[in-house]
Amino acid sequence: IITTYYCSSFIGKFIISMKKNILIIGGSSSIGQEVIALVQAAGDHPIITSRTDMAVQDGVFFQLDPNDDLSQLDELPESIDGLLYCPGSITLKSLQRMDLVDVQEDMKINFEGAFNIVKKVLPNLKKDAGASVVFISSVAAISGMTFHSSISASKAALEGFARSLAAELAPRVAVNCIAPSLTNTPLAASLLGDEKRIQASEERHPLNAIGDPKAIAGVIYGLLSAKENWITGQTISVDGGLSTLR
Repeated sequence: IITTYYCSSFIGKFIISMKKNILIIGGSSSIGQEVIALVQAAGDHPIITSRTDMAVQDGVFFQLDPNDDLSQLDELPESIDGLLYCPGSITLKSLQRMDLVDVQEDMKINFEGAFNIVKKVLPNLKKDAGASVVFISSVAAISGMTFHSSISASKAALEGFARSLAAELAPRVAVNCIAPSLTNTPLAASLLGDEKRIQASEERHPLNAIGDPKAIAGVIYGLLSAKENWITGQTISVDGGLSTLR
């Protein structure tokens, strides 16, 4: 399913004049929605994908699963200036309750989907002046946290992939991660079900707050220009100090 909204002409391909083409995978997420708003406000051109249908204005939408058929992405502009991979999961279980299928599912969503997307669109990322790629990791990738072994493993795989990819694709493409802590999104709803849980979560962070999707999106948006700003191979912690302060 392809829905297009744009002002420029379309002759066999998208022709976007004086705009950056920003590909946002998983744009229906709270953080994805905030990044889309920033891209649109800057006058750039968002190209959005989601596994579920969603309304898009001032951009292009593809309904697809990163671990399924990606042939729709053959219709992308020849050059992509920025790529954000948003899909993620939160699987919190003790080792006794966890099965290998839990780990495999987290790896599929957090790492394999990112691999599939980057491999598919790599020619687009390397065109023109190159591009900036951003992955969303987690504070759990570097901080030992109870019941987080599956999500920690999959996000650590993503970070390792990003660093290696940054070395491989330099100087054409910059690749970075952000690593948020618990953020107020529907994905985390089960952890923030009432005021008592929210307060407890806030108090675990040195800045006495949980993550805000708008704040996370602001950092991501900056990294979508990482190549121009001399940043690659980094994981930026956006976690209220949780990973480093006690």
